[in-house]
Amino acid sequence: MSRKLITSPAVLLLGLGACADHSTSPPGEDPPTWGVPVTGGNLYVTRDQSHIVVADPDRDQLYTIDVRASSAASIQLAQYDEPGRIIEDGAGRIHVALRHGNAIVTLASGGSTEILARRPVCGDPRGLAWDPATDLIHVACATGELVSLPAAGGDITRTVRLDRDLRDVIVSGSGLLVTRFRSAEVLALDASGAVVSRAAPPVVARVGGGVFPPNDPGGGTAPQGPIGAASVAWRTIGLANGALLMTHQRQAQETLSESEGGYGGMCGGPVEDAVSLRNPDGTFKALSRVVRGSLPVDIAASAAGDMVAIVSAGSRQVSVLPTQTLSESSDDGGCDFPGDGGPAEGGGGGVDGGSVDGGTAIPPSQTKLVASTVINDGAGIPTSVGFVNADVAVYYPELPAVIIHGSLGNKTIHLPADFAFDAGREMFHSQTQVGIACASCHPEGHNDGNTWTFETGPRRTQDLGGGVLQRAPFHWTGDMTDLTTLMEQVFAQRMLGGEPSESQKKALGPFLDRIPAPLAPPAVDPAAVARGEALFESQAVGCATCHNGALLTNKQIVNVGTGAAFKVPSLVGVGGRAPFIHDGCAATLADRFGTCGGGDMHGHTSQLQPADVADLVAFLDSL
Repeated sequence: MSRKLITSPAVLLLGLGACADHSTSPPGEDPPTWGVPVTGGNLYVTRDQSHIVVADPDRDQLYTIDVRASSAASIQLAQYDEPGRIIEDGAGRIHVALRHGNAIVTLASGGSTEILARRPVCGDPRGLAWDPATDLIHVACATGELVSLPAAGGDITRTVRLDRDLRDVIVSGSGLLVTRFRSAEVLALDASGAVVSRAAPPVVARVGGGVFPPNDPGGGTAPQGPIGAASVAWRTIGLANGALLMTHQRQAQETLSESEGGYGGMCGGPVEDAVSLRNPDGTFKALSRVVRGSLPVDIAASAAGDMVAIVSAGSRQVSVLPTQTLSESSDDGGCDFPGDGGPAEGGGGGVDGGSVDGGTAIPPSQTKLVASTVINDGAGIPTSVGFVNADVAVYYPELPAVIIHGSLGNKTIHLPADFAFDAGREMFHSQTQVGIACASCHPEGHNDGNTWTFETGPRRTQDLGGGVLQRAPFHWTGDMTDLTTLMEQVFAQRMLGGEPSESQKKALGPFLDRIPAPLAPPAVDPAAVARGEALFESQAVGCATCHNGALLTNKQIVNVGTGAAFKVPSLVGVGGRAPFIHDGCAATLADRFGTCGGGDMHGHTSQLQPADVADLVAFLDSL
């Protein structure tokens, strides 16, 4: 079944050559910044297979594609709407989440350019699901709300407050399953919206002798030795049998070096791609590594349920394989794909360990997969995938185009918008020789919620949203004076990404600087927020001594009793970037005021009563 799928030379030239030419700018001029961080999951094929709907968050547009006619029309949205997930209801209406528009829009059909309604729902709506039993649309929001509203139109009928960082939502019987982005958890809700269980993919043993303790095959405690722990659930879909497939990442639980190539380790790098299966009974199973690339941003299943396609944005490839083979495989420890010359063997295989030109990723004798296809179109960064019957449709936003791969060849449908490219965006999402991209640890330009063990001590991933250029110097100790220094030392040296080009040096900062801070949820108790703000600003507590100005930081290097001198971080969006303190010792904002927070060297907090701390937490969570 293995076959190589490559587009025509004209598409290759448009996708790569044009990018290279466009990335240069006249001397002394900064290139105009373009695009937003890759999210994935922005393509939907209608149930009757007649149309494809694509959300373009980079241009704030929607596209409707007539598959048979190979024609496309566009719908212009408001600036910064950033459209994302797409679903279809029982009447054929199309609903699209507007992540920064804090709303959903509804189209009359998959082939219509008519917007029937635009309804505000919540902050940063992400996942969407249509419930055929109730004819409701369920919306999962990054700010923690789960909102339900009638598919046919009308006001919100229910809002449930859950944890922050919600991602996808899937209808499961009379209840719902909701994922969390950074923790890769699945929350199971009953019909009333109450959480009845939560679970995440299991940790897995990795190269170096990781072994689970007796009587614990991975369900509770960590194995003895290097492990991969689940994080960053990019995309989760439901299967016909009630199971879920999740594409996510795993974090290496081992010590990293700050020397050249120091971010290598585990199966090639500190982050690996992963696919996990949640069975209908709620148990999780870690599947074998079926793709070899970074940023597994999207997954789709064919209408017949027999095939699955997975997008690896960092390595610019899409892997297609039988669903049965995927669900029957399992991660049984060690590193998959032995001897492929890729990062796991230290061979510097780059994109796919020696199979960057498509075809079979690994000989069948070396893996449990018996058949798979790797699509490498060379058309820029793929972000979304879907099936049109048995054909595979891949969206490339830079062109922009959808390329449909079928048994009779490939068909490129160019969308009605201009080609666009940003060297900073491209660099941020490019996989390096150690198998990771910048976006691996900073998904969507934010943070993965992980604390890493370095030779110098534990460090929590810092968030890049909310005006990063104004926050120099960089890193926890402020040891990197500007972004160029960080690029040369981290990207080029530790990640083995190569020397950044002048275009990349100019473009990365402006691209990152446009990413907003995590949005705060609505205040549960506005009076508590006001009391907390008064405490924060008071001289008796002293928070504002260091956390002041528009970014709530004076950018000084200060020892606040947490082990050494560190840079004062910005508090804008702080509630959305747990855990807290440089070493991640505070799981919650309230824990920051506990034993690991530095005591009275970190503000004057020992006199605060529990009610005062609760008010301060309410204020911080509102920033």
